[in-house]
Amino acid sequence: MRILIVDDHPFFREGVKLYLGGIEDIEVAGTAPNGEQALAMLEETRPDLVLMDMQMPGMDGIATTRRMLEVRPELRILILTSFVSAERLQEALAAGAAGYCLKDAPPSELATAARAVAEGGTYLGKGILAGDLSDRPKKPEPVQSEVLNRLTQREAEVLSLMAEGQSNQEIAQALYLSEKTVKTHVANILQKLEVKSRTQAALLASKVRLEGRPHA
Repeated sequence: MRILIVDDHPFFREGVKLYLGGIEDIEVAGTAPNGEQALAMLEETRPDLVLMDMQMPGMDGIATTRRMLEVRPELRILILTSFVSAERLQEALAAGAAGYCLKDAPPSELATAARAVAEGGTYLGKGILAGDLSDRPKKPEPVQSEVLNRLTQREAEVLSLMAEGQSNQEIAQALYLSEKTVKTHVANILQKLEVKSRTQAALLASKVRLEGRPHA
């Protein structure tokens, strides 16, 4: 897994590089202090995953995420943030980021988040949903409940695992399904929930704490 680290704080940037560089299956392809330089390095470094700082001078993490995915739509991006603004985090997800992790999380959590996102899953950082996002209305909006009720029991199970950041392969193993079947369920879920990405679906599931629903 090749990783590009984008952060305007040299101490944090080099600390993450040092930690991840010591993990056997991870290669730090490069580091950049801002969005403009990260974009310039994209072709040279060819990362599988970008660890993207939210707050940077000039082009911020959200704008950089959007620009990078225009160039390489298959690129996986994990947002790193030191603060929890629900509005900004949702903007990042809407821009195409596959998840987010707090900067003060344990190093092992960062490695877990990086793997989950690089493997095609999502990662909704620990402490973020329970903290900032919980200041939203605790009850799901009626439209959200109605949309989620469209899912079959199996689709609800798949969505619950997606919300935990599991990849299609991990979901297949957990539910004793083939990956092809899981992909079909994921496609149906996105269509029924009227969202464009599995990250948006996972965020919706986390908000309403989906636990499983009867067959439609």
